[in-house]
Parts: sequence; structure tokens; C-alpha cells
Amino acid sequence: MQTSKKVLITTVGILLALFISSLMVMRSDVQAIYASQTADVQMTAVPVEAFGVLHFAGHWNVQVRQGRTYQVEVAFDSQNRYLPQLENRNDTLHFLIKGDSSIAVKAKVITPVLRGVKAENAYVTLKNFQLDSMTIKLDASHLTGKENKFIYTSYETIGNSKIEFLDDPYK
Repeated sequence: MQTSKKVLITTVGILLALFISSLMVMRSDVQAIYASQTADVQMTAVPVEAFGVLHFAGHWNVQVRQGRTYQVEVAFDSQNRYLPQLENRNDTLHFLIKGDSSIAVKAKVITPVLRGVKAENAYVTLKNFQLDSMTIKLDASHLTGKENKFIYTSYETIGNSKIEFLDDPYK
């Protein structure tokens, strides 16, 4: 084998080893950042009055399911990077974020009745709803539905929005 081929194979091997090791280091850094962001979050129950519509403004990651009572749990950050706020106005429960809006704030909502969902830059999951009608308005948001039954629905989307219902019609 010629010397130039040996040098070329050695160089490619060293570069490949450096590339793989840098990917391993970057992976561990990303995992550490993710773990630090999720470790400081505590879900806290928030008292709410009756509502019929949910409005999410900001980076919310919300699971909504049908139940017998009105219950809301919100993730509060122990490092005070953000402060979630809830306001009940005109039968609409508004979810707002004060502070660092780049962090997705988690919430869980249980409600007996839901007539509509409005979301701006949010990820919302609806689960186990059996309702007559539902109005959905999304602005750069993602809505996923699991095991729901709606007779009438109306949708309005703006921007890069996605609606995805994963229901089994034979249940």
C-alpha cells in the first residue's frame, strides 16, 4: 500500500473519531440541560371557577380531559424563570406566561364541559371528551385528540398549525 493512502486512511479515521466523540459530548450536554429544566418544575393545583372555553397564550404544553369537576394543575418554576398566570373572564379561562416565554410550561386541566379551545404557540391534547360541539381556533399551535366524540366541530387555523385526532371509530 502506498504511503499517501495510509496517510489518507489515518486522517479519515482520526476525523471520524473526533466527530463521534464530539457528538457524544454534545448529547450528554443536551441531556443535562433537559434534566435541569424538568427537575425544577412542580405541578401545583390552582383553584378555578367554572369555565367553558380554554385560551392558551404562549408556550404551553397542556393535557385536557373530561371529568366531573373543574381542576387545573400548573407547573411552577422554582428558579422563577417564568410565572404562569390564570384569569377567568367571560366564561373563558386564560392561561398566560410572564417572564421567559421560551420555556414550555406544563399544565393539566380537568373539566366537565368544554365548548372551545383557543391556542397561540401551544401544544394541547384533548382526551376522553364526549360533547355535542367544539370550536377550535389555533394560531401556530398543535392540537392532538385521543378518544373523543364530537357531533359538531368547527376549526380555524392560522400559521403553522396542526390538528390531529387519534380516535378509534369502532369503540
